[in-house]
Amino acid sequence: MTRRKCCPWWLPILLMVAFFFIVAALAKGPIESSLSSRARQALTAQGLDSIAVNASNWGDLGLTGPAADRERALAAVQGMRHRRDADHVTFRSTDVASPVTAATTTTAASTTSAASTTTAAPTTTSTTTTAASTTTVAATTTTAAAPTTTVAPATVDVTVNAAARTVTLTGFVASEAERAALVDAASSVFGTANVVDQLTVRSAAESPQIATAVAQLGEVIKAFGSRVETGQARLIDTTLIVSGTAFTKAAADGANFVVLAAKNAGLTTSGTIAAPAAPDPAQLQQRLRDLLGRSGINFESGSADITLESQVILDTAAQSILSIPGVNVQVGGHTDNVGSPAGNQTLSEQRANAVLGYLVGKGVPAAQLTAVGFGPTQPIADNTTADGRGSNRRIEFTVQGS
Repeated sequence: MTRRKCCPWWLPILLMVAFFFIVAALAKGPIESSLSSRARQALTAQGLDSIAVNASNWGDLGLTGPAADRERALAAVQGMRHRRDADHVTFRSTDVASPVTAATTTTAASTTSAASTTTAAPTTTSTTTTAASTTTVAATTTTAAAPTTTVAPATVDVTVNAAARTVTLTGFVASEAERAALVDAASSVFGTANVVDQLTVRSAAESPQIATAVAQLGEVIKAFGSRVETGQARLIDTTLIVSGTAFTKAAADGANFVVLAAKNAGLTTSGTIAAPAAPDPAQLQQRLRDLLGRSGINFESGSADITLESQVILDTAAQSILSIPGVNVQVGGHTDNVGSPAGNQTLSEQRANAVLGYLVGKGVPAAQLTAVGFGPTQPIADNTTADGRGSNRRIEFTVQGS
């Protein structure tokens, strides 16, 4: 009798193991991509765009960022998992050399076979016990933390907030020269007294790209002062993000043109400045008060010639007045008390008429405007100080019926 041959007992097991690794390899890319994408969405929703994400095929998630953001980042990805029995989340701080482990899980598997049968599994540590032809193989596997990517800290991170008459600068720059340039840009359009400087200097090597980015941010600040009612601009190295609402649609177009110029200069830009809804007279009065209250309308010394910087402010004022057809506006001129009362009265009238003429030249009907000179009779500050006298030399708009 011929004995029938059969396939070796271990062949089906070998085929199953090979099939498992083939499926895992094919799924690796999509799984990593999905986990990384979901983690990124969760972090972005919490305003943690600076946190770097590194995901693995086995559900491991590596986060890298400032130590101060650790708890918020871990909370944001809470519940983000691919395998519930082997979910690893590690956080590496860019402020220290070694990562802080948020969670570590160790799994163990044990297989027992009898009657001269042995089942093999990938092992890190194994123990074998032999009794009555039975072999037990225990396997313990510890999953290593996913590799992490260290994100270099920013050289420049500045946020500009403009609201009403005030502009606030926060964050850090690479040099004192950069800080001074940004503060000067803000002072030129908001007035020195209306600038809140909270910038710090973190000495760092400056590159031409960073220098260009800071210069472009200065131009955006100037656009904010003459065009944007409320807005924010943030510069992180060479990335510029803007948002806000302009005084008028034309002012919004002008501000967005400045942002476009920054993009053309090599910056990565996002966001826009929106046009406002049409105001009522009371809202127009507040907008004009805030606009003129930033740097004021200035004239060449001892004359009624409007400076170029103030002409930009009056351009926006004209557009604002035109947003309410038929509205009447009084242009009031004021001086300090230095000099003769008669001379100050005449100068205040000349300056009020110069502003009225400029507005008419920008399309505002002359019938809607009235120019009045008040001389030094209505001070708003102390004339005994230089700052006080500077505040008293001013142009004011009064919307009739507001």
